Amino acid sequence: MVDVAQRDVRLRGRERGGIVRSAVMQLTPEQRQVIEMAYFAGLSQSQIAEKIDAPLGTVKARMRRGLGKLRGLVEPKL
Repeated sequence: MVDVAQRDVRLRGRERGGIVRSAVMQLTPEQRQVIEMAYFAGLSQSQIAEKIDAPLGTVKARMRRGLGKLRGLVEPKL
């Protein structure tokens, strides 16, 4: 039998995951691309710049703006 506390923890985790997924989908495609490459593929900003053939400064700016937007979208809901 599943403990009520465990069930609540899982439910909150799913809710948070939904909030984050929704926020990620609100990023520009360019911001989403670099964030996914960094956090899901484990690439450095230099590696991302090389893979997408963009200047390192562009990758850093997309990452910074994207993470800022995510923070603004997610924090009020958590």
